[in-house]
Amino acid sequence: MSKTLIRSTKSLKEILNRDVIVISPSAPISEASYLMMREEIGSLVVVDDDNFPIGIITDRDMVVSVIAEGSNPEETVVEEVMTKNIVYVEEDTDLMDILSTLSEYSIRRIPVTNNGKLTGIISVDDLIVVIATELAELAAAISTKSKVL
Repeated sequence: MSKTLIRSTKSLKEILNRDVIVISPSAPISEASYLMMREEIGSLVVVDDDNFPIGIITDRDMVVSVIAEGSNPEETVVEEVMTKNIVYVEEDTDLMDILSTLSEYSIRRIPVTNNGKLTGIISVDDLIVVIATELAELAAAISTKSKVL
């Protein structure tokens, strides 16, 4: 029996969030927390001067590594707290491959690049919406073609 790979009808370019809020590794944690509050998000992509993703910092990172440790958020910089050596994907990556990568690394979101430059971010939640929509479309297609005996 041959193995068939499932492919989505949507492409990553169609669903990724291109409005990524980024921060410099030298920014203070207080700036990172303000950005997260203002934008109502739980993470920031850390980029270098060439807009290459070099890390991610989450609200949890700040609570565990700064607040709980009693460090000063004005004096602690993002680079000291961020997750380094992050996983990212290129824009032409298949959605199912992204799901597999998210699962393999136990992460909820992943930066998207084009030739190394940050172009967006995709989350587990974004992918769940796509999969649920495609399953609903499949169910509708099957139910309209099925005959009740």
